[in-house]
Amino acid sequence: MSELFFKSFAIPFYKAFLGFFILIILVFGVFMELKQHLMIAERLLQNTIGFYSILLIFLAFAIAQQRFQLRLMNDKRYRIFHHLGFLTWRQLAWSFLPVWVSNHLLILLYGALLSFVAIGINTGGKLVLLWIFIAGIFLADLTLTYLKLKKPFPDFIRVRSTIFKKLKFQFWFLMHLREKRTLLILGVKLFSIILLNGFFYAFSTGRYDLRWLEFGLLCASFAHFPIWLDKHAFESGQLSYFYAMPLRFGWKFKQHSTTILLILLPEFMLLIYKIGSIENLANLLFLLFLFQGLNMGIYGLIKGRKALSESLTSGYLAFFILFLLVIFNLQPLIIAAICLVPFVLAVRSRYSV
Repeated sequence: MSELFFKSFAIPFYKAFLGFFILIILVFGVFMELKQHLMIAERLLQNTIGFYSILLIFLAFAIAQQRFQLRLMNDKRYRIFHHLGFLTWRQLAWSFLPVWVSNHLLILLYGALLSFVAIGINTGGKLVLLWIFIAGIFLADLTLTYLKLKKPFPDFIRVRSTIFKKLKFQFWFLMHLREKRTLLILGVKLFSIILLNGFFYAFSTGRYDLRWLEFGLLCASFAHFPIWLDKHAFESGQLSYFYAMPLRFGWKFKQHSTTILLILLPEFMLLIYKIGSIENLANLLFLLFLFQGLNMGIYGLIKGRKALSESLTSGYLAFFILFLLVIFNLQPLIIAAICLVPFVLAVRSRYSV
């Protein structure tokens, strides 16, 4: 039975959020050494705000996992698990324990790392609070699953936004990210914000010129690569019926640019907060246009390729070319205009999304 639970609840979870976990492995597993992990963990335990921020991240991860599992149980293929509602809470918790451990392995591993560091720096109080919090997540998660199984499974689920009663096209992909790719969007945004903050911190020392921030925006743009891959897959799959409709180029340019702008809104707000003064207004506008253009260009490259390998190869080449353009101090508006070329070529056909 445990093998059935694992194949039904653990494997689909990792498949659904594969991009997020690949990003985590690349950033925290490939680009960071163990010494750096230990140093960050020590700082988090010594700083009260940092420690509670980690608990908040753990909670957000657990909520995203639980929402995915509850949506999964509404699938008609999961009617076989309806009889689990006859089990007691203790029996159900024991049966689902391997699934819970598998799905929350990221939290448990980082919790173990924090525990190792906490013992070394004598912060036993936070160590106890950490594992009480993780135990609370476990109890809450299994209780919600138990209550879900106790209720009759509905024959049909209709998801409707409580804010936007009639969603416009530019919000469709955002709703898809919220419902299906919660961890991916959270992971990308967290990494992008931290990355940009690091570039701004180095820029504030006065040792770099504006090209340093342009390079930071370039890196942050390519951090969104998994999101633009998912956007192309979403439109090619679920919105394929648009291929039979002649759509005007102006309409498509407006819809795509609005969707991309909404996704990049946190980074835009960070840019405005960091350099939003009158004397830096021109530089701010240049950087905003550059960031929007870079991401539209990346999406255009992906949309213009048929295979994932082709998209990755084009992405590597584009990053190298754009890096050279930044190094040679080409104007940000010109770089943004160059990036719009692959986007325009990708959406110029009337029979496309």
